[in-house]
Amino acid sequence: MSLAKKHICLAEDDPDDYYIFARTLEEFDKSIKLTWFTTCAELLEYLKTGDEDELPDIIVLDMNMPKIDGQTCLLTIKSEANLHHIPVAILSTGTSPAAIKTAYDGGAFRYFVKPFSMEEFRKIVEEIINFKNATD
Repeated sequence: MSLAKKHICLAEDDPDDYYIFARTLEEFDKSIKLTWFTTCAELLEYLKTGDEDELPDIIVLDMNMPKIDGQTCLLTIKSEANLHHIPVAILSTGTSPAAIKTAYDGGAFRYFVKPFSMEEFRKIVEEIINFKNATD
């Protein structure tokens, strides 16, 4: 599977979840650039101060993050004129219908609950990649 756009930013504080995401992404396309942030503050700093050419094609965001939570991060991204166009997918352990609704209301294009099986995780990563293709 080859993509025209090749940059995903992942905000995830759990190194194991990052590793699983990175390895699964590589199964689909090793040329995709994955930039990992362990806090939303790091992600926001990167997005606000980075070169326009380095902006990601999609952001994958955990809601349960230290210091700045995922919802605040999502709202910040969607309020910035030069960032609001970037699709944001949520990948989180939270299953509360209210939290999921809040994420969609905040501008997330998709909310995924972290699965327990690798097969389900692969389906999530594939859906994220396919969404990217649909926006090209």
